[in-house]
Amino acid sequence: MEDAILRQHIADYDRWKKALDRQFASFNTWLQEHFPNSAGARQVVQQARALLAEDQFTLALVGEFSRGKTELINALLSHTYGKRLLPSKPGRTTMCPTEIFSDGGEQASLRLLPIETLATNTSLESFRRIPQKWVTHEFDASDADATREALMKVAASKSVTPEEAARYGFDRRHLDGKGKLVEIPAWRYALICLPHPLLAQGLRIIDTPGLNALGNEPELTLSTLPSAQAVAFLLSADAGVSGTDLNMWETHLVPLREHRGTAVMALLNKIDTMWDDPDEDAELLLRQMRAQVSKLLELPQDSVVGVSAKKALLARQQQDPELLQQSRFAEFEKLLVQRLMEHRQKVAEHRSLHQALTLMADTRDLLKRRLNSGRSALTHLQRNSTTSVEQLSELAQLQQTVRDQHKLCHQELLTLKSSQRMLGRQRASLLAPISSQQLQALIDDTSRALHERWTPLGLAKAIDGFMEGVDHQVENLQREVVQANRLVDAVFERSKLKNLNAYEQHLNIHSFRVALRGLHRQAAQLRRSPQLLLARRNRLTERFLATLASEVGRLYSQMISAVDGWLEQALEPLKQHVQYQKHLLNRHLIKLTELKQKTQSKRTDLRALEEEVLRNDNALSTLEELLRQSGSAPQPVAPAPQADNVMPLKATAGS
Repeated sequence: MEDAILRQHIADYDRWKKALDRQFASFNTWLQEHFPNSAGARQVVQQARALLAEDQFTLALVGEFSRGKTELINALLSHTYGKRLLPSKPGRTTMCPTEIFSDGGEQASLRLLPIETLATNTSLESFRRIPQKWVTHEFDASDADATREALMKVAASKSVTPEEAARYGFDRRHLDGKGKLVEIPAWRYALICLPHPLLAQGLRIIDTPGLNALGNEPELTLSTLPSAQAVAFLLSADAGVSGTDLNMWETHLVPLREHRGTAVMALLNKIDTMWDDPDEDAELLLRQMRAQVSKLLELPQDSVVGVSAKKALLARQQQDPELLQQSRFAEFEKLLVQRLMEHRQKVAEHRSLHQALTLMADTRDLLKRRLNSGRSALTHLQRNSTTSVEQLSELAQLQQTVRDQHKLCHQELLTLKSSQRMLGRQRASLLAPISSQQLQALIDDTSRALHERWTPLGLAKAIDGFMEGVDHQVENLQREVVQANRLVDAVFERSKLKNLNAYEQHLNIHSFRVALRGLHRQAAQLRRSPQLLLARRNRLTERFLATLASEVGRLYSQMISAVDGWLEQALEPLKQHVQYQKHLLNRHLIKLTELKQKTQSKRTDLRALEEEVLRNDNALSTLEELLRQSGSAPQPVAPAPQADNVMPLKATAGS
């Protein structure tokens, strides 16, 4: 059955990352063996490896209850177990936001965060670091009954008064009633860890059940969903876009797509319901439905697909290729592959990878030049060493040339160290605009403004004032960035290494500015939601503001880390080039001195220089083999496949 499009491409992406990581690990070993004084270079390599290790491909599923999200997950993960993994039944299978992932181990587990934590302003991200707040259940994923029993806990609910539900931020209009009480989820968030190949290779799935879950947890809309590489909006094929669907789309997904750049697709699930009427043309109905949804949601029609997750799961269980084709599940997987390829291209172009690969290429080129110089010197001595006196003169000239080059390298290093100290002194002025004190002052001003006027209009003005203050602070940072980049340009201009590009070493905060402005527009849209418009000062509005401030704080922290990393690494290409050249010259000088001493003792012996040439030759061969593993320098990464014209990959041997 040719239905493995997604898993083959995820496996291929995982192999690509692991091969690149092995390449970097080998280069790290090479540096330790051939260049002991290479701490800075190894740090560059380690940053690239950390990027690869932390990378994941996140798929977020968004939709109202009973849209078939759980069955969609089952169909995606059905290859390994050949059966329904997550319990599915009519109605509300998942009551709280659920994250499905693998930690690389064999133990399956379920971690549940109690709903009572909504009474605090503590973020989900903070609770992840407090394991004692979670209820944990371990189970055997190969045991269907044990898995069902454990995962059914996600659907647990509890009865509370409408007042208590409101305190937690729930909108009663979207809750089921039970006499004088209403039903709310028992849990705020669920983490399901499963030993599954797709998940182990980096796939992470987030299920956000219903408008209440999104509206009641601002962190999902402002932080979790924007970090996903693909967002699937699930609709019912027989009903199209309902009022609550449209509300969810306009409030949470349109700002996400327009202001945060997140890729969103629409899935018309349950197309098998269209097969039941023999008097209707199911294909025509689906085409018409896709066109209507595409127009209503203003999505490209190729981003709207119809599927039957239920039939796809059944087809894979029964090994029925005809039913699988009818389910159109491959069309959904192809969309996911396109998103995966786009993500892979971004990773391949990431600055950390580029710096590490450029460092490898520059080291190779420097070693090659040193090797050629050593070979020329050796050949010259072998041809012109008729007497010890003549040879001593030749050696003296070679020694002096190497000493002069060594001296220049030493002077260059001293200059670079002075430049590094000068650049380091820019840290205070760079970080002053985005310090924690500056952010806290903005938060305090916003809190005071809201305390004086807690109304929908007051909330809107407070949010705008807060984010405009943030934009002003980042604008001040940008001015400091320009000055710091000019300093780097001056250092590179003074350097004798004209093959290194100063622009590639510039500090760039453009992506952070785009993210913050997108966050502002997204927050402005979200605060127009009925839950916030109708709310007085309660936990939901406080949590919304706390989440907004927390997300800004997270981006500030990332900018601070980026500045600190840049201050350490901006001059690293120059430093590593000069340090490695000095290291090679020093070794060459030692060998020439040994050769001169042997010549003076009347024993003409070129073996020391031959050994040095051979050592460099072996080191170069090893390094060139590393570079050949994935392409030519300075970008030896195999280009990521294009997002369009996606075809199934052929299975590789041993996969």
